[in-house]
Amino acid sequence: MLHLKKKGIEQFIDVLLNQNSKSDFIYTIAEAHAIDLIAKTVAKCEIQVFSKNPKTKKIQKAKDEIYWALNIQPNYYENGTSFLYKLMVKLLTNKKALILIHNDIRGDPILYVADDFIPSNSILYGKIFSNVTISDEDGNTINMSKQYNSTNSIYYSIANDNFKKASENFKNNMSKIFTIARKSFASKNVTKWRLKNPGGQPKIVDSETGEEISYEKYKEKITEGLMSEEEAIILLSEIFDLINLNKDIGDKNTDDIDKTAKQITDTVARDWNIPLDVFYGNKTEKSTGTNDFITFGVDIYFKLLEDGFNIGFVGKKDYMSGEHIKFNKTNIIHRDVLDSTTGIDKLISNTFSRDEVNELLELPKIDEAWAKKHYITKNYGNVEGGVEDESKEAK
Repeated sequence: MLHLKKKGIEQFIDVLLNQNSKSDFIYTIAEAHAIDLIAKTVAKCEIQVFSKNPKTKKIQKAKDEIYWALNIQPNYYENGTSFLYKLMVKLLTNKKALILIHNDIRGDPILYVADDFIPSNSILYGKIFSNVTISDEDGNTINMSKQYNSTNSIYYSIANDNFKKASENFKNNMSKIFTIARKSFASKNVTKWRLKNPGGQPKIVDSETGEEISYEKYKEKITEGLMSEEEAIILLSEIFDLINLNKDIGDKNTDDIDKTAKQITDTVARDWNIPLDVFYGNKTEKSTGTNDFITFGVDIYFKLLEDGFNIGFVGKKDYMSGEHIKFNKTNIIHRDVLDSTTGIDKLISNTFSRDEVNELLELPKIDEAWAKKHYITKNYGNVEGGVEDESKEAK
């Protein structure tokens, strides 16, 4: 099960807020939501390991120690889902991330996502990472004494200075616009009064105490009654005239604020290549938003992570011979078995075995001889019989 001390946006909202001023709060919340959507989409997918069978010499799916570490238990305090989620949040928030590769006494991989690290300035010969720290969900932190390099870590970076500058400019400009809209709303909805005193400046005597009071004190007494939420009677001297300065302006609604906030969140969604119906959660049945989101907003991160896993766990020689690691993206979208009957029928009629279909639907394999057979064409002729079986059936 997904175990996160702070789930969803709450886990990393503090990090984003520390990077931005409070005036960018709406932008920060929208950006946190975008990061959360992408990270959850990546974290829900299975990472498949394809390696060479030592007996058959064929490349096939394997559930080995690497598969266990990437999908089930990367270390002693995280599961695979929370590990991937944390990795994506670090990458999308900080624009860089580092996986540390350790081994237990049996030689099985143990993986950690670094919280902080300092990369070297080296370009030609690979980077070295120092001052590395890791932490668990309870706030316990360890400063790693060793340095890391390409043999015991996987480094990811998506830094883009031009995009960062554009984002900062947008935030600064929208912050000013939002501030103007907020002040306009406040000024139009907070009543302003004018206390007019014709002639000279006579003394003001407190009716309760009989003592002279200042004009500032008198204004405070009147204001207290005017702004009270309870019914009140204002004691006003005949020599003063109290005038409501903005009584003819009328109340101002929050349209300007709402439009500005919507513009901010819409822009953030577009920056992260997230269709608006997916971003706001109001996708219709006919919408292609989810597919567009996966294609333009998430696929690049799948490829980025796959490249790192193949470099770190497979290596050039084995990769060139066919071994590889990849994400299984077939189940990003929830599929109901009963609603998928037509698709299942088409898959089976196009050489998919029943066990292969069950795997796509995340159902247990039947593991019977008939469930491993492959068929082709709408007549369901056995592939082993080929066209001959199909023609006999047609006759």
